[in-house]
Amino acid sequence: MKTFTTVAALNTLFLTTSAQYFGLLSVRSASPIHYQGVSASNQSLWLNKPTASYCPPNIAEISGACPAGNYTNFAGGDDTLGMGTVVPGGQQVYIDAETGAVKYTIAHSAAIPEGAIQTGWNKTDGESFGYLANENGGFIACPAEDNSWQVFVALECVEFDDACLGFNAIASNSTKAAAWQYT
Repeated sequence: MKTFTTVAALNTLFLTTSAQYFGLLSVRSASPIHYQGVSASNQSLWLNKPTASYCPPNIAEISGACPAGNYTNFAGGDDTLGMGTVVPGGQQVYIDAETGAVKYTIAHSAAIPEGAIQTGWNKTDGESFGYLANENGGFIACPAEDNSWQVFVALECVEFDDACLGFNAIASNSTKAAAWQYT
């Protein structure tokens, strides 16, 4: 069983490294969220919060099988969006239809809440960088405890506090997945 898991992990690693991955930075001039990296933690996206990731011990023993997991990146951006992970099955990004929160699935689960928005993602490419957007609304960050900011999409049906700030998301390409899985 351990050999099968090891072989599956290596196959996943090599099959996913050819995908296009990208990190995200928030852009809102003269604000506390300007040039903050978008990070994954607790199945939500954040600004100014450390990335939370995990790699199983049996996979971590394989040299090079687990990316460092100390930053967040993404894959896709052509209608759908995923996390930049190598975990079998991946982790999908979605928008909570009730709150507008940008969230991602738990590893090994395709469970997405009923009514969640999974599509509408659009990553554009430029010479040095691109942008990520969603057709359902612009990005907005709302302050949370510990000086972090939770990332939302400004859905028409959701009212946001005046302390929340809209921002653009700059996409910077990277060559490989950044984590085994995000937690």
